[in-house]
Amino acid sequence: MNLSNAAALLLASAISAGAFVPSPLRADIARPSVGEYPLFVSNDIRRRKNVLRMSDGAVMDAETVVEEGEKYEFQAEVGRVMDIIINSLYSNRDVFLRELVSNAADACDKKRFLSITAASEDAASATFDKPSIKIKADKDAMTITIEDSGVGMTKQELINNLGKIAQSGTKKFVEALGDGSADVNLIGQFGVGFYSAYLVADKVEVVTKSMQDDSKQYRWTSDASSEYTIAEDTSDPIEGSGTRLILHMKDDALEYLEASKLEELLQHYSEFVEFPISMWKEKTEYKQVPDEEANKDLKEGEEPKMKTVPETTEAYEQMNTNKPIWLRPPSEVTAEEYKDFYQSAFRASYDEPLAHTHFSLEGQIECKSILYIPGMLPFELSRDMFDEDSRNIRLYVKRVFINDKFEDIVPRWLKFVRGVVDSQDLPLNVSREILQKSKVLSIINKRLVRKSLDMIQSIAQDEDESKYIMFWNNFGKYLKVGVIEDQRYKDDIIPLLRFFSSKSVDEYTSFDQYVEGMKEGQKSIYYVTADGKEKAKMSPAAEKVRSRGYEVLYLTEPLDEIMIESVRDYKDFKLVDVSKEGLNLDDEDKEERKKKEDELNESHKTVKDYLEGALAGKVQKVKMTDLLSESPAALVQSAYGMSPTMQRYMKAQNVASGGSDTGMMGSFNQAVLEVNPSHPIVKDLESMIRAGGEESDEAKNFAVLLYDVAALTSGYEIEDSGDFAQRILTLMTTKAKSDVQDAEKVETPTETVDSEADDE
Repeated sequence: MNLSNAAALLLASAISAGAFVPSPLRADIARPSVGEYPLFVSNDIRRRKNVLRMSDGAVMDAETVVEEGEKYEFQAEVGRVMDIIINSLYSNRDVFLRELVSNAADACDKKRFLSITAASEDAASATFDKPSIKIKADKDAMTITIEDSGVGMTKQELINNLGKIAQSGTKKFVEALGDGSADVNLIGQFGVGFYSAYLVADKVEVVTKSMQDDSKQYRWTSDASSEYTIAEDTSDPIEGSGTRLILHMKDDALEYLEASKLEELLQHYSEFVEFPISMWKEKTEYKQVPDEEANKDLKEGEEPKMKTVPETTEAYEQMNTNKPIWLRPPSEVTAEEYKDFYQSAFRASYDEPLAHTHFSLEGQIECKSILYIPGMLPFELSRDMFDEDSRNIRLYVKRVFINDKFEDIVPRWLKFVRGVVDSQDLPLNVSREILQKSKVLSIINKRLVRKSLDMIQSIAQDEDESKYIMFWNNFGKYLKVGVIEDQRYKDDIIPLLRFFSSKSVDEYTSFDQYVEGMKEGQKSIYYVTADGKEKAKMSPAAEKVRSRGYEVLYLTEPLDEIMIESVRDYKDFKLVDVSKEGLNLDDEDKEERKKKEDELNESHKTVKDYLEGALAGKVQKVKMTDLLSESPAALVQSAYGMSPTMQRYMKAQNVASGGSDTGMMGSFNQAVLEVNPSHPIVKDLESMIRAGGEESDEAKNFAVLLYDVAALTSGYEIEDSGDFAQRILTLMTTKAKSDVQDAEKVETPTETVDSEADDE
C-alpha cells in the first residue's frame, strides 16, 4: 500500500462527508465520456511512501486573484486532493515540464488526427496547420508560458477537463490510490498530469481556443483553492486553435526561469517528442562591420577595415532536433546514423560501439528498441561495476522519456549494455513501483537479454578476433557475474568465457578451444587459480598436470573461483581444480595411484613424520607424491578448502566490515604439503635428519624453509616475514662458513710445501 494509513483515513473521511459530490452551483453540467477531448492526461504517477501532511483547509496559502468572469467550484475538495497530487504522486518537481509538454503533444496529435478525418480538405488545410509547441520564460513577470497549436478547448471542455480531478470520479481515484492494487491502465484514466503545474506554480492560467467553428477564446484561472474562474479572453489572440498555459512561479521555483534549466529538462524528457518544441532564447552572434575609427583616413579605392562585434538577439529555437531512429525500419538506417545516435543519446562522443541491434516486438506487446555494446567501459562503471547512477537503458513511452533507472529492465550483469526502449503498452502515468511489477516489463526483459547475448555472440564469431578481445577486457567480468547469478542464461554465457592457459599464455582460450585440443582419452578440463597468469605458471600444482602434457586453464581473479563453482562440467567434461588434494589424472587408475602413494609414504616415512612434527599447526598433513617434476614441494587444499586467492579476498572483506584479519580461516583451510622425494632438496633434508636427529636445528630450519618456498610458489603469503628472513640468513651464513672452511683446507697444504722449499 503506497499511501500512508493516515492519508487513506483522511481521504476516506472526506469521501464519507460528501466532499466529492458534484457542486450544486454547476449541477447542470454533463459529465463527458472518457474519450471526449482528453487534452490533459496524466503522464506519470509518482507515489511516495512517506506520511502525507495534508491541510484541513481547502484554500492554499497563495493569495487568490479574482478576475472578471464566472466563478466555479471544483467538483472535488481540491485542497485535500491537490495535496495528494503535489506532495505524494510526484517525487521530483522537474517532471512538471514533461507532464505539460506531453499534454501539449497529445493536443497536437489529436488535432492532426482530426485533420486527417475531416470531411473537407480545404477546412483541414485552413484550420489544422503545423501543430507545434513553444515555451517562454519571463524572469520579470516570474512566469513560464507553454503554448501549443493543438486541438484547444471550448468553455464546456474547460469545465469538464480542468474543473474536476478525474473523468472517472474522484472517489474511484482515491480508492485506486488507497488500496495500492489498481491496474495501471485504470490509474491512467485519472487526469492528474495537468495539476503537476502546481509543483512549481502558485497560480495557473489556461488561455485556450477550440478548433471547433466559431469558437471563442477563454481564460481559466485558479490558484489551486476550492474554486476557479472562466472568462472570455481578449489578450493576445491564439491563431487558429491551441492552448496557452501561464505558470506564475513560486518563490522557491525560480530556477526554472533560467533558459538553461528548461533546455536541460527538455533535452532529458522530451528530446524525441514528435512535434517541434521551440524555446525562447537569447543568442549572441558575431558580425563583421566596418571599423569607423580605423577608416577615418581611408583613401579612395582602399578596402575598408572591418571589426567583429557581438549582436544579441532573442528568438525561438527548436530543442528536439534529434530524430528517434528506432521508429524507422532498420534497412533505412545507415551505420553512421546508428553511431551518431549512440554518441549523442549517451553522451559518448569519443566512443564507437562494438555492435548494435535494432528490433521490434509485435503481437502480445508492441515495443521498438535499439541496443548497443560500447567500445569502451563507461566512466561511471570503471569506479563501480554496478554503479547505481549508471543509466544504461532509457525507457520511452510514445517517444516521451520516462526513466533510465529501472532495476528489472535488464539483469545487472548486462549493466554495460546501452539502449533505448519505446513501448506502446506501458502507460505514461505508471509509477516506478507498479512498472516493475508489470508483465509487459518481464517480456521486454527477456527480449533485451536475448538480443544482448546475440550481439555478444556475433562479436565472438567475428573474423577480427581483436574485437572480442577488446570486449572481454572491458566487460568479461560482467559475463562471469551472469554465470553466477542468472541460471536461465548460464548455458548461453559459458561458451563466451575466456581464460589464459598453459598452452596460450599470451592469448585467450575458450572452453570449446580447450576441448578441441584435448589429449586422446582425456575426460577432464583442468584449471588452477592464482593471482595473475605469471603466478599460475609458477604453481607447482599446475606443474603436476603440465608435465603429463595436459593443458591447464589459468583462473586469475577472485571472481573466477566463485564463478567456476557454478560450472561443474562442460560438454560432458568435468572441471577439475589441480590445486586440490587427491588429484587423479585421466591416464591413471585410481587404485594404482593410491597404491603408489602409499608405497612412497612408507619408504620415506622418516622425512614425512619429521615434516609433520616440524610443521604442526601449519599444515593438515604431509604426503609424498611423484607427480611433481621440478618443484620440491607444493601446498594443496582439501576438497572443500579455499584457494589462497580466495582466502585473501575473504580476509579483505572481513577487515572492510570491521572484523579481524587473523584467525578467521581456522584449521579448516590449512593446506596439505605434497613432497617430491626425488628432489635434491628433499634428499638433503633426509640426510640432515639421519645425521643430526630430530632435534637438529639445521634440519628444522631447512624443513620450515621448504614449507615457505612451497607456500610462496603455491600462491600463499608468508605469515611471519621476519622469521622467514632470519631462516634465509641462517642458510646463507651456514653456506658462507662452509665455503670459508673449504677454502682454508685448500690453502693449508700449499703453505706447508712453500715452507719446506725455503728450508732447503
